[in-house]
Order: sequence, then C-alpha cells, then structure tokens
Amino acid sequence: MDQVIKNEVKKSLRKAIREFFKNKEVKTFHVLDYIFPKERRIRSLIGGLETSMGLVWEAIAKTLAESNGFEIISEKILSPDPFPSRLRNELDILIALREKDGINTLECIERLKNAAKNSNLNNLKFSKPPSGTGVDLHFRKGGIEYVFDVKTTQPNMASFRSFNKQLLEWYAYKFAKDPNVSLEARIAIPFNPFEKNWYDKQHSKIKKCLDIERDLFVENEFWDFCSGNSNTWESIKELFIELGRENFSQEFQDTFEP
Repeated sequence: MDQVIKNEVKKSLRKAIREFFKNKEVKTFHVLDYIFPKERRIRSLIGGLETSMGLVWEAIAKTLAESNGFEIISEKILSPDPFPSRLRNELDILIALREKDGINTLECIERLKNAAKNSNLNNLKFSKPPSGTGVDLHFRKGGIEYVFDVKTTQPNMASFRSFNKQLLEWYAYKFAKDPNVSLEARIAIPFNPFEKNWYDKQHSKIKKCLDIERDLFVENEFWDFCSGNSNTWESIKELFIELGRENFSQEFQDTFEP
C-alpha cells in the first residue's frame, strides 16, 4: 500500500477507535464487579468494540475507496411504500428458491428488474428498512453502484439465510426506484479468522443460500476491491500491529479504570 494512503488509513483507524471509546461508560452491574472490577470493565468495553468493529471497517473502506476513485454515496437504499405487489411476489419467490435450490444471483437480478419494469412505480414513497438490514457502504464508479454490509467473520446458518434475504431486498428496493440501475450488492467479511480457507470452512452454510461468485467478498477480495491494489489486508493488519507497538491502548487507560 502506498505510504500516503497507509497513513490516511491509520488515521481513520485511530479516529474510529477513539470515537467508540469517547465518553463510553459501563452501565450494567454484575456481582463479579465485587471481585474483578477492572477485568469485568475491560471485558465489557472490549467486547463492545468487537461487536462495533463494523464502524472501524467502514472508516477504512471509505478511505481506501476514495483513494481508488470511488464516489462515496451517502444516500440510503430505502424500501418502497407501498411495495409493488408484482415485485414483492417475485422477491418472496426468489428468497425461497435460493434457500431451496441455490439459483445464481444474475438470474435473480434479471427477474427482479423485469418485475420492477412491469410494476407501477409511480407515486411511491420510500422509507428506512428494518434495523440491521441497511447498507453499510455505498460506492459508485464507472456507472455502477456497489453496496456492502460488513458482517461478523463467523456467521451462523441463520445469518447466511438472512444475508440471502437482505441482498435480494436491496436489489428489489433499488429497482423499485430505478429498474435500469447497474447495482452489485455483497456481504463483506473483513478478515478470515480460520486456519483454513474461509469458503471451505463455511461451505455447508453457504452452498444453498448464496452465490459465491456474486454475493460475498472475504478479506482481500473486499479490501483489494476498495483499494485497487493486491494484498491490502496484509497492509491493514500491519497497521493494527503498529498501533500495538506504539502503545495506542494507553490512551484509553482512564476509560478502562473502574
């Protein structure tokens, strides 16, 4: 990674972690606070950061994408109201078919586009989709829009089913607004926590719900897409190591003290 970009990514990483810990308090009590007050507090705070790492990954991804000429789109992908019945029916059919037969994403996109084009899209209003199903990152380049949700590195079977539903809903929502838009939607897995290939480890969960070629980016697939370079994850990992060596954690000692 270019050193200038690396410095910008490191700055984004620091800022995102600082924002998380800003005015952070542990408000719930546990009887173990009487025995392990500091340890319990640290576990609560670090556990909170672990579950909120999406904010960190988003900051890094936006920095890399901007350096690679992507436009960062702040506009949300919203749900149509009322939902056109023809499009709603096709969406429901495709969600069920993917769980049963694993049809590919390009076929789903074509069918949803056709359903949208044959629906009455006049006078639709658009509203925020249910919590937890929105788009984390929205980029545009070369006339194509790209949307991502950055997820945990170890999703369970129920998560993969929800990914299927979520991705198809995004396409349906967007086509309800513009059936001719060029859109690519993916779930992003920021790094591989396993000793073996991530896809091999998760194969039994993925095989019926998702299209590996079109629905997922894992580790370098995602980061290299954002940066336009190769082996970007290795450079990002180096920044975490550097911050550790620089004792960045000492900045938060007052936060960790009970």
